[in-house]
Parts: sequence; structure tokens; C-alpha cells
Amino acid sequence: MSADAARASASAAVLSEDVVSPPPHHPRFPLTVGLRGIAAIAIVVGHAWFFTGGFGGFTSSLPNRLVVRWDGVVAIFFMLSAFLLYRPMIAHRAGGPGSPTVPAYAWRRFLRLFPAYWVALTALAVFPGLFGVFSHNWWAFYSLTDFLDPEHLHSVCPPSEEFRCGLPQSWTLGIDLTFYVALPFYAILAALLTRGRKLAQWMWIELALAGGLTALTLWAAGHPLDLRDESWFRYSFIGHFYWFGLGLALAIVSVAYSNRKRQPSPIRFVEAHPALCWAAGFGVYLVTVLAFSDTPFVFDFNNSEYLVMNLVQGVGGVLFFLPAVFGNPNRGLPARVLGHPALMWVGLISYGLLLWHGTVAVMLGSLFGSGEGYWTVLIAEIVIAVPMATLSYYVVEKPLMRFKYRSPREIFRGKGRRNQPLPDSGGS
Repeated sequence: MSADAARASASAAVLSEDVVSPPPHHPRFPLTVGLRGIAAIAIVVGHAWFFTGGFGGFTSSLPNRLVVRWDGVVAIFFMLSAFLLYRPMIAHRAGGPGSPTVPAYAWRRFLRLFPAYWVALTALAVFPGLFGVFSHNWWAFYSLTDFLDPEHLHSVCPPSEEFRCGLPQSWTLGIDLTFYVALPFYAILAALLTRGRKLAQWMWIELALAGGLTALTLWAAGHPLDLRDESWFRYSFIGHFYWFGLGLALAIVSVAYSNRKRQPSPIRFVEAHPALCWAAGFGVYLVTVLAFSDTPFVFDFNNSEYLVMNLVQGVGGVLFFLPAVFGNPNRGLPARVLGHPALMWVGLISYGLLLWHGTVAVMLGSLFGSGEGYWTVLIAEIVIAVPMATLSYYVVEKPLMRFKYRSPREIFRGKGRRNQPLPDSGGS
């Protein structure tokens, strides 16, 4: 077997996993799995940097600024959620497969989000030890709602142990949870507004709805409301709707042009020049490195900086995202990178990696202290967290996701997987 054939076979094996399969008969977007892998790697590397105190301290040096602005990968995670979940809900409007039912959607989201999280949270609370998890506020940690009111719900943790108060990286999971809950209502609203409209009309109405809500949430974050200082806003989808909105917009455009024999010129450009999209995205990233404060995370910016940083990072995220959903999955630099079996495998275990690596980084960072221990912490973090993430996937996530599109009765009777086209994607 040639190297290309072996690589294609390994990639196909990843895409056949239930965890990344879309609803039956819906198209796949295989490069999104590799994109998730890149984002996961950036977070692991960034947290090792953060918990060892930066390179020579949190100074304004170029290496520090380069790592600080990796916080933009959070935008990619939120775009992925919005695109992969909303597209199947509206595919029927362009003659595609039907939308998942709300109960089926809720069941899949529950299986994907909670079981692996509960296992990691409980295990890490036992050893090496987390605060708050076994307190009277346990329900908030297990329901991923603790960040909606951290001042009260995290009061069970010592102030000096904020990074061992539950799983601190789960703030993004809580935001995802609020989006999961809101998305069916958003889809119902969009369906009411576009009922009876022709294809071109509903596309623009949907884009206007997403854009209008995005503008509203960005406005609410600034003066005079300053809602981003409120925990329920900061740690819910509302405070990050711009990034989710971009994913919704990409899903709308993807569906609207899915059956066109000739794609519009912007999509044809992405198909023909995917590497240029990445080059432009890298240019936007350098702008954020050089032009903005080196403060970690957008929450510490003033209102105008917060707004501009959100907008710029959203543009950069879209530029990295476009080749994964509109480009040829078999051609171009982004396809070669995102389609590499190793990176796709990282994308496959990325949820477990997110769950397990944070506490490991915190504990190792406290042992090795300053930035001189960065490489020691990073290597040890990888050596410990990757096997734990692998176990999480193969022992918890993969077995449970067998129930994603099949009832327990079908599983126990040994019925095969429901037939659906394989080829072009990565579900969520």
C-alpha cells in the first residue's frame, strides 16, 4: 500500500467513528476534525505557558505575545459548534435531508458533553484533588453551570486555589451548553421568519437575523450596559454570540449553495486558493499579536479593545475555517495539514484532552514554578494527558456514542449502523 493510500485509509477510519459522524444522510466535513485537533494542541501548549508564568514572566516579549493571542482558538471551537449543529437543522430548506428532532438532538448533545466530563471531574476531584466538587455546590459543577455565578458558587473553594476549583477550563463547556439549549429555539425563530420564502430570500433573512443578534450582543457588552461584567453574560453563549453567529452564517451559506452547479466567486476562490485563506488568517493573527495588549484573554480589555479584538479574531477564525468547509478536502496545504491522520486523531480525542490536561498543567506548574520549567511541564503534560484523553475516548466516549443514532434495542440486537454516505466530513 502506498503512503497516500495508507494515509487515506487512516483518515477514513477516523471519519467512520460515531463521535464525528453527522446525522444520517447529512454530508461530512472531514477537515473540521483536524481543525479541532489544531485548536486542542494550541490550548494545551498555551496552558503550559500560562501555568509556568510565561517565558521569563508575563512580560511584553514577542514569544509571550505570540502565545497570549492563541486565545483566538476559542473562536474556532465556537464556530465549529454552531456550523456543525445548525447545518443539519436547515439542510432541508435546500432539498437536503430532514432536520433532527429536538429530543434526538438533545440526547446526542447530552451523550457528547456530560458522561466524559463527569468521569474526569470525579476522578480528578479524588486525585490529585479538586475543590468544590464534593461540596454542597456539587450540583453546579456537575451541571456545568458553576461559572454562571462563580462569585457565589466558587465560594466553596479557597481563593488561592481558583485553578483547582472544579475544572477551570470548563468555562467554555458551560458556554457551549447554553448554546446547545438555545439553538433549537433559534432554529424555530428562523423557521418562522423564513416560512414560505424562496431559497435566496431565506438565506438573506437568516443572515440578517444572525447579524442582527450579533450586533445586539456586541452592543450590550459595551457602554452603557457593560454586560460583559456580568457572569451570566460572560459565561453564556450571549456574550460570545459573535463567534457563534459566524458559524451560523457559514452553515447558512453552505446550505444555500449546496446544490448549485456553479458556486459564487468567493467560494470558488476558497476552493482554488485555500492556502491564501490561511495566509490571510495568519496575517490577522499577527495583527492581534502586534497591535493589541498582551493581556491574556479578552475579558481584561476595556470596552473598545474588547469589541475590536472580538471582531478581528472572528475574521481570523473564519479565514482558518473556510478551507475546512468550502475547500477541497483532498487538495491544497490546508487539506494536507488538516487531513493528516495524526492530527485528525488528536481531533478525535480533543474533548478528553480538554478535560484532563488543565489540572495536570496546574499541578505541574506549581511544582516547577517559573517559565524555566515550561518545556518540562509541557512534555510531562502531554505524557500524562494524552493517555488519559485516549482512555476517555475509547473507554467512555466511543462506547456511549454508539447510542448516538441508534436505540439501545438496536445495539443489543446487533444491528449495523444506519446507512449514510461517508465521504466528505466530521460531525460533532
